[in-house]
Amino acid sequence: MKEFPAHSLILRSRSPWFKENLSGNKVKTTYDKIILSNENISPSTFEIILKYIYSGKIDLLNCNGNQSFDLLFAAEELKLTELLEYIQENLVQKQIDWMDQNFIKYHEKIFNYESLKKLKIHYISKISNNPSLIFETNNFSPIILISLDNYLESLWSFIVNWARFQIPKLGNQVSSWNKKDWQEFKYTLNQCIPWNSIMSMNWNEFHDLLIPCEPFLSEEKFDVALKHQLKKACGSSTVINSPISIQFNDTILNICHATLLTSWIDRKDDVIYRPTEIPYEFKLILRGRRDGFSPDLFHQICDWKFDRTTNDCFVFNFDDEKADFNRLDRFAIHKKSGYGPCFGDDDLSAFPDGKRSIYWKSIHNSNLNHLEIFQVVDYEVYQIIGKLRKSNSNSRVLSHEKR
Repeated sequence: MKEFPAHSLILRSRSPWFKENLSGNKVKTTYDKIILSNENISPSTFEIILKYIYSGKIDLLNCNGNQSFDLLFAAEELKLTELLEYIQENLVQKQIDWMDQNFIKYHEKIFNYESLKKLKIHYISKISNNPSLIFETNNFSPIILISLDNYLESLWSFIVNWARFQIPKLGNQVSSWNKKDWQEFKYTLNQCIPWNSIMSMNWNEFHDLLIPCEPFLSEEKFDVALKHQLKKACGSSTVINSPISIQFNDTILNICHATLLTSWIDRKDDVIYRPTEIPYEFKLILRGRRDGFSPDLFHQICDWKFDRTTNDCFVFNFDDEKADFNRLDRFAIHKKSGYGPCFGDDDLSAFPDGKRSIYWKSIHNSNLNHLEIFQVVDYEVYQIIGKLRKSNSNSRVLSHEKR
């Protein structure tokens, strides 16, 4: 322990930490002196900090990387914002090699502090461009990925390869792996899954990188991620490139809408269908900008297409990163004079008096008599038909189930 005489007025004016700790009940006085201790800052580091507090100057020219980081964390704890920015700038400009060599040692502390933005940006940029910087180090550990989880979406292929190489007996030909090999791979892989980064992926990345690895991932966490990604991909600006969505290439509906809708139809609210498992065909029978928006046209084309007696009724609303649906305890659709399609108990009514607008009763609005009005740019009507299936007892094809 080393004593440093200083003026409390100066300390309080320069540092929010001292302002907080030199006031109220936190003050301890001995022989007319106020005594403070801080075990996180070494005497040699605090001596430099104290000179900076009094003079506003600091010389980092003769400081090595370890000393600079000691000063950095001391400045962070004492909330010396200007000094914090200056030390970060010095590190990324003049001590890059040392920074790269010591990332493994300091990564957790760096990414735990909101204030160390410059260092985070430096490392994120570096690792995004060359992930081997961390994966090929001798002391790499999956724990490192926890620090990076909120920042990097580009590491997935490196994570999978790293997990595979941790088991030397596994060759490149996965077809030759036995059940025990797969279980060992799954255990190793699950140690370093960056779930927060997975949530930040777009649908195309998630589909190409994560869905093939589903058998090796936590079922519960994968289901949460899948639901999140499907809802996020329901926005009108989403562009989906996956081959299984060819049917929806030029429609309002995309494969993510279809996946959620069919899951809701079959009441699979907890474990939803995968995009490749959809047991229904979506047959487009009416499109506004192709066929027109006349209420009479809708009823002429569609009235005989739907099943009025089903108990699986719901109305839904897709928006950017949001997917709402509301199950109905009455009929799904009804005919109302002067309107196009009308769903539920006036939950959604389209084209009143031939206007290109819809009335929507939002499930989030506490006033059930209040209707939101939206202008219609285009609309589509689909007939959802169960895919052809073969009977278990013979090869006869069962009839379609219409929705």
